[in-house]
Amino acid sequence: MENSSNQDMNRVFEQLANIKMVEPSENLYVQTISKMQRQSIIPLFWASVVACLFIVFISAEFSIVLNKKKNNYTDISFVIYKTNNFSYNE
Repeated sequence: MENSSNQDMNRVFEQLANIKMVEPSENLYVQTISKMQRQSIIPLFWASVVACLFIVFISAEFSIVLNKKKNNYTDISFVIYKTNNFSYNE
């Protein structure tokens, strides 16, 4: 069993020793930079759409909160105390 594992290891080491370094092409850097410059990350149209939706949601949130506060101040029923005398009428 040791002999077969030794042979396997030797075969792997031979394959690793035969690996040759590959030289990149001379214009690889230029090609990479040109592709990066052509690629549009986020179009301006979609950024403006997201900004408009964000403003709409924030303004809706403020209007809902302000309406709830106005309703709480006009409703004074929570100030009037109602007594419950059911336990005393037995």
